[in-house]
Amino acid sequence: MTASDNPTTAGSNPVAEILEALMSKHRLNQTELANRSGVSQPAINRILKERSKAKQPRKETLDKIAAVLGVTPDQLTGRAAIPSRMLARGVVPVLTWENLLPAGSPEDRCQGTWLACPVEHSDETFALPVLGEAMSGDEGYREGEILFVDPDVPPAHGKDVVVLKGATALFRRLVVTPEGRFLKTLNPAWPTAILPLPDDAVICGTVVFSGRIR
Repeated sequence: MTASDNPTTAGSNPVAEILEALMSKHRLNQTELANRSGVSQPAINRILKERSKAKQPRKETLDKIAAVLGVTPDQLTGRAAIPSRMLARGVVPVLTWENLLPAGSPEDRCQGTWLACPVEHSDETFALPVLGEAMSGDEGYREGEILFVDPDVPPAHGKDVVVLKGATALFRRLVVTPEGRFLKTLNPAWPTAILPLPDDAVICGTVVFSGRIR
């Protein structure tokens, strides 16, 4: 997998994921949010269900909900960044492999799409789509599956990591032996199943979730 591969993009309407994360942060259910915002509970339920639709709620609806949740309408729709520290179990930016860089925060590189990370994570966590089939297999990943990657989780033996070496990005399983550290694919048919971790490579983070806790 390299940065030149074609990525699979995430959904175009992040409102539902952001709203769900903010409701979790404030410990609000749909009825409580409706009572506080003046937006009907059926309208809130409809927003939460429209995860794959590009249509967004009316401006008046967004204004009311955003005011209760302590964010701006632009933050609620994903057009403006929400600092991760505002969310205990919140949304993280979706990056592409092309803009995965070893320096700078994920918020600086976000393309405007955010997803709710369902597990505890650091402020630096970001999401990436799986590219290629190097990590497919019985315990592996499907192409297009979303990875949640946390740079603050130490890379350990048996963990799946995102590695950057120059302009090449790799997603592999880390193998630590007395002979050194190696990167392994989960696809047994992959041409290069294992390779040494280069000394100049940068481990960008450890996968903490992708449909299940990792």
